[in-house]
Amino acid sequence: MPDSPDKPDSCCGRGGARPGCGRKPGIKTRPVRLPVWLLDALEQQDDVRHAIIRACSNEYGIELPAHCNPGKADD
Repeated sequence: MPDSPDKPDSCCGRGGARPGCGRKPGIKTRPVRLPVWLLDALEQQDDVRHAIIRACSNEYGIELPAHCNPGKADD
């Protein structure tokens, strides 16, 4: 067997934690499922994320934080 379990850096193919793999620390997501018909309609208008941000801003008066670039939707 070429991989030794004594070496912490070797990847033995048994799964588990490996260096450089997995979600980065501190990144949290809040997934929301939207209906397919709504996503299709938003894609026809613009980028879906931009459209959602613009709609929430207009409808609910939610303003972008000062550090956010209005051209980027991933902040």
